[in-house]
Amino acid sequence: MATLDEALAIALDLHTAGRTEEAETLYGRILDAVPDEPNALHLYGLLCAQGGRLEQAAGLLAQAVALRPGLPEYRANLATLHQARGNPAAATEEYRAALRLCPDSAALAFRLAGAARQAGQGGLAVAAYCRTTIIQPDLAEPLVQTGILLRYEGRTDEAVSALRRAVRLRPDHSEAWHHLGVALQRVKDPAALAALMHAAALLPEDDTVRLNLGRAHYDAGRWDAVAAALRSALALDPAHDGALELFAAARRKAGREEEAVTALRRLLRLRPDAANGWHALSFAEPGGLRTLHHALALQPDHRNALSGLANRLRDRREIVASLRLHDRAVRLQPASAEARWNRSLARLLAGDLAGGWEDYEARWGVADFPTKPRGLPQPLWSGEDIAGQTILLHEEQGRGDAIQFVRYAPLVTARGARVLLEAGADLLPLFRGLPGVERVFARGESLPGFDWQCPLLSLPRAFATRLETIPAAVPYLTADPARVAAWRERLSGDGFKVGLVWAGNPQFAGDRERSPGLAALAPLLAVTGCRFFGLQLGPGHDELARRAMPPSFTDLAPKIRDFADTAAIMASLDLVVSSCTAPAHLAGALGVPLWVLLSHAPDWRWLLDRADSPWYPTARLFRQPRPGDWAAVAGEAAAALAERVAARS
Repeated sequence: MATLDEALAIALDLHTAGRTEEAETLYGRILDAVPDEPNALHLYGLLCAQGGRLEQAAGLLAQAVALRPGLPEYRANLATLHQARGNPAAATEEYRAALRLCPDSAALAFRLAGAARQAGQGGLAVAAYCRTTIIQPDLAEPLVQTGILLRYEGRTDEAVSALRRAVRLRPDHSEAWHHLGVALQRVKDPAALAALMHAAALLPEDDTVRLNLGRAHYDAGRWDAVAAALRSALALDPAHDGALELFAAARRKAGREEEAVTALRRLLRLRPDAANGWHALSFAEPGGLRTLHHALALQPDHRNALSGLANRLRDRREIVASLRLHDRAVRLQPASAEARWNRSLARLLAGDLAGGWEDYEARWGVADFPTKPRGLPQPLWSGEDIAGQTILLHEEQGRGDAIQFVRYAPLVTARGARVLLEAGADLLPLFRGLPGVERVFARGESLPGFDWQCPLLSLPRAFATRLETIPAAVPYLTADPARVAAWRERLSGDGFKVGLVWAGNPQFAGDRERSPGLAALAPLLAVTGCRFFGLQLGPGHDELARRAMPPSFTDLAPKIRDFADTAAIMASLDLVVSSCTAPAHLAGALGVPLWVLLSHAPDWRWLLDRADSPWYPTARLFRQPRPGDWAAVAGEAAAALAERVAARS
């Protein structure tokens, strides 16, 4: 008669040969004879698991582990069975026990990591993957999975480090390249593009890789490359809503509005319930609200649609309704910089400066904000006691912003601070005369040490500025006396002298709405008794080549070298008429009589429904009565100019 060991050996031979029914019969006989035989329990449990009888297998393996708790193989197999039965937490405990018994097993560490990941124990999973790589440093897969988990946990720098090690070990690891590219995108590393291109080459049938590659091209502003990547994604999945949305956004950026609308309409035919698609389509109907209302009907908590509708209502001057929607958007996503930034513009336009300045600080987190954070290590000054300390005030956004808010520099000096000012080189001759500013630096010059820093547009918040406390004493900038004398000599003669500016920076998103253009000023140029002087620089100056000008007009642009020249000219004029652009702020800062021609939806600093400006006492505001109606603005300004000339004569 066969011994127990011999019987087990025969059963195992049958088992491994695939003769499972015979093996099961023999395992059963052994256990009838010796119910607590651990090897038979273990092997019979494995056979039951292979046959899909997981519950029976779990009972047998649990008995084997109870009898021989020090065998890592038993525990590892029980752990695998727990995973198969959908209990990763129990699997994790068994793998941990097995690994304690066999601490140098990279395989056990790797399997523990997988179970912990399934159980939602991310920290344990990362630790186990790291242990795997310590035991066997040449394994790429644990590094890949570590990087993926770290990326999902928001530990992006650590993820990048792990994934870079993985691709060095396995240059052909497509998943590693893909996740590395996505992680690099998160930290805005330009290397993201190359990593995702590598992943796309390794994964020719993966639409998600192509979508992420499209996003990387989008972040780099390569609009045609975005389209190429997303066309590949859509060839693999024609109904991929994320790819269609991004394709539409990129085509819009490239000025291909029709292609953008076509893509969005295709998306909405496939998925009429896609709130994101309706929101994106709203950009193709700038004057309408239908698509935004539709997006919100589908998804009432769609933050971007709420902000978009709120912005439209703000532009329609429906401020109360706009602010109500902005408040909802901020409540939905309190950490959203875009939501708070959008609300800041509506609050400031409505005259709520206190709330507006607070929200305005969110601008640095807005993806498309025109000025990037300086990243200076010195703390932001927010109104603290600064006596005896040094502060750097630095320009941001446009030249007009710098001119408007540099008025605060002497007030910082009055707090007892030593003030350094940094601005664009073309502003330096103008700003060097500011009282109390120790030194003015051009952007890019090396700076001395300082204790605090503050962007110019954060100064109103630091001073808790309200409408009634705006520091509006003018002039706070002065023109160079020698230049003024020279220009007065050049411009001497009869007639009411009027400087004209008709266009802003076309790179500014709203410039088309805020700039009337030269043709719109025809009624002003027809007023007799005036001499008009063109102060227009930049692309708007090109309009002169396409229009015959009256003898009363003289173009001074070729003689203007910098803002200090413009200031000297303005000091020699009787009036400056300007659109909403930097020269308007310069005239106001100089205390020169200023008329500003404003669109129906003006920039926040001009407020609403008033003909004066609390920022510039010498300014008079002429507003469009309806969107796009520059004729009414020019007609009103021309009539006022004729009255002014008549009164003077």
